[in-house]
Amino acid sequence: MNTSLTRAPQHPASAFSVPVVEPSAERRLGPLDRLSLRLGVWLLVRAAARADEAARRAARSAETAHLARRNALERQQREADWQRLAVHAHRPF
Repeated sequence: MNTSLTRAPQHPASAFSVPVVEPSAERRLGPLDRLSLRLGVWLLVRAAARADEAARRAARSAETAHLARRNALERQQREADWQRLAVHAHRPF
């Protein structure tokens, strides 16, 4: 018989125990507690909305910067093409 997979006996003090909840701890939240919880939730939601807006703004500015770089490169290419065409269009004297 294989005894290597059996567990060693646990000490009774290390056994899992469920915390005891006293009846006085089960009372309802007071108005001040509810107000502070609502304020905390409102602040968290507001901070999350601000973070989302900042992320959207950063994405838009990055997209705008990318479009500006692309437009500048296209304009440089068009100017180079126009100058090349202008040089070849005129006959030398």
